[in-house]
Amino acid sequence: MSFLNQSGDLSPFTEVVPESAKLGGLTKSSILTQRRRCRVVPQTGATYGSNSAGTGGSNSQIQFLIADQGGLIDMRSVVLNYTISTSGTGNAVPDDGHPFTTVQVLMNGQLMDNIQNAMKLTNIEMKAGGSKTYYQSAGSFQGFELLNPDLTTSLVAAAASTGSQWGYVQQNVASITARTTRAADPKWNNFVGEQRSIPLGLMSGVGRMKTYLPIALTGELSLVLITGSAGEVMFQPGTSGNCDYSLANVSLEYDIVVPDQRYMSLLQKIASDPSDAGLNIPFESSIVTAGASIALSTTLTESSVIVSRATNHLLRAHVVQIPTTMLQNQTYPSQSCFGHAGLYSYQFRIGSQVYPQVATAGDASMFNTSLAAYGSVNQENGSVINRSLWAVATDMGTTAGTIKVYETAEGTASTTAIKFGLGDSCIPSYGFQTVKGGADPLDVDGVSLAGASGSQLIFSLISAPSVAYTPFVALVALKFLKASAGAVTVVGA
Repeated sequence: MSFLNQSGDLSPFTEVVPESAKLGGLTKSSILTQRRRCRVVPQTGATYGSNSAGTGGSNSQIQFLIADQGGLIDMRSVVLNYTISTSGTGNAVPDDGHPFTTVQVLMNGQLMDNIQNAMKLTNIEMKAGGSKTYYQSAGSFQGFELLNPDLTTSLVAAAASTGSQWGYVQQNVASITARTTRAADPKWNNFVGEQRSIPLGLMSGVGRMKTYLPIALTGELSLVLITGSAGEVMFQPGTSGNCDYSLANVSLEYDIVVPDQRYMSLLQKIASDPSDAGLNIPFESSIVTAGASIALSTTLTESSVIVSRATNHLLRAHVVQIPTTMLQNQTYPSQSCFGHAGLYSYQFRIGSQVYPQVATAGDASMFNTSLAAYGSVNQENGSVINRSLWAVATDMGTTAGTIKVYETAEGTASTTAIKFGLGDSCIPSYGFQTVKGGADPLDVDGVSLAGASGSQLIFSLISAPSVAYTPFVALVALKFLKASAGAVTVVGA
């Protein structure tokens, strides 16, 4: 009986029933009554360019308006559907991801997210935070194909394989071209090309909100997309590049969850009563900023890239580098091909604090530091990126369409006979959350840029790039949608 009379020196303990031994009644909820799938077409029309010719889709504005009088929208269910058709001599394919350079999400006219270089951000999120399994399976319907050998239909290429063809971009483009130029047929409603459906969560953090958005209380949600030029969207290896694309059958699908009317009345009271705390919904917002070009160097040289964002809740930062001469070149997939650029070491600085405390150095250390930006270095899902894709640096030779590889995981190179050329996936990153990994995340987390450094983040890198590179820095931070005292505001920067 001594354990019943616990000594003051001992910590108390609590008896629990393990989940596997909990036997009893079933759980249910009458708060939510139904879920329905909805579809809307753009206010600006469903076709951009000529679907039959695969031309004219560039620099178009697409706008959706979502409204509902009695429900909550599940933002994680939102997908953008479109059929893309392409044209051009040889193998002309869309770059990975989606064809929209600008993505804006607005609530009653207030900007929730405003992303420039949005195609690059989508590929950063997929490659740095996704998995090879997802890319190969679900990603194949969502616009991610360049690295995936599973979609290559050539039996000759498969028979010639002596190992995995993952990341062999040059082998995969022929089958992608066949799909994006697929002829019209009644079986697919006479649309030319390939239909894709990408989750909004891969385009904007608003689409990753875990909390249902009470759109009946907060007002109209607007999505504005601007398509990129042919030079930004299209990729045509092996030639000088003269290709185009079009979009057709564009639509948006999402789920509306209908709550019990008594619960909806309670939410309405919380949102409108000045004496109540109001509704506060956090979401991730991203910006992508180009830095000054980093010159080529034959020796390791320190460079700094400075970007600004007046946020108090910075969650993650990512950096990618693209050869400066290839930014608008159709022979190079500039939205997804992120070169290694001779990188040896990097570190982020906010005011007087540095992250990590000692600069990470070497490919393996840099990769694991980047992997931890999404939670933990031992993520069960793994990554889209492997050692070879991380370490490769591709540029185009002086002859139009000629691939030139300067670096591989095995060493330096200067040849076209490189399997992983154009599959470059070096994305140095850092996660600034205090709680991440397997733990339940906090609603409010991250570090302050506005208070600690005058809104500046400095990315310091030591590298020896073989050509001049332009860096792009993506900053992901928390913002908040607040419905209080009858008004709806977006809080944060």
